[in-house]
Amino acid sequence: MKKTLIIRICFVILLILLGVWMFFIGKQHTLLLDNQSQGDIRALDYVEVSVDGGDALGLTRRMRDQALVTGQRHRITVTYTDSSWNEVTIEKEIRIPLGENMMLLSIPVLLSDPDAPQDAWLTHFESLAVTVTAADETVVTDENASFSDF
Repeated sequence: MKKTLIIRICFVILLILLGVWMFFIGKQHTLLLDNQSQGDIRALDYVEVSVDGGDALGLTRRMRDQALVTGQRHRITVTYTDSSWNEVTIEKEIRIPLGENMMLLSIPVLLSDPDAPQDAWLTHFESLAVTVTAADETVVTDENASFSDF
C-alpha cells in the first residue's frame, strides 16, 4: 500500500514538473521588428532581419513586420549595407520576459549601439487598438409599410 502511494505521488510530481517545463518552452510570443526612426537615430533604408535562422525579412524605412516565436531565448541576425557599401551582419541573442506576449525590437536603436543593454532596444508593446461596443439600439419595423410611405 505504501509503495503504491509513493509511486502515485512521484507520478503526480513528475506530471507537474512536465507541465511547468512545457509552459516555459511552449509559450508563443509576437516579436515586432521595427525599422522606424527613434529620436536622433535614423531608420535604415533597407535591412534584412532573421529570427532563429528562419527566412530573412526585408524591411525598408518606416516598416514594421512580425515574427511569431516560441520559447524565451532567440537569436536575431541583422544584415544591412553601411555608408561604405560594406555588408554588415550583427547577431544578438535575446531573452523575452516570461509574462510578455508582444515585444517591439527597434532595429535602428540596436544597430546604433549593439553593446547597449537589451532594455534599450527591446521593449514591451501595447496595442493601441480600441474596441467599440455597439449601443443598444432598437430597430422598429413596420411590416405593413412600403417604400412609398417614406
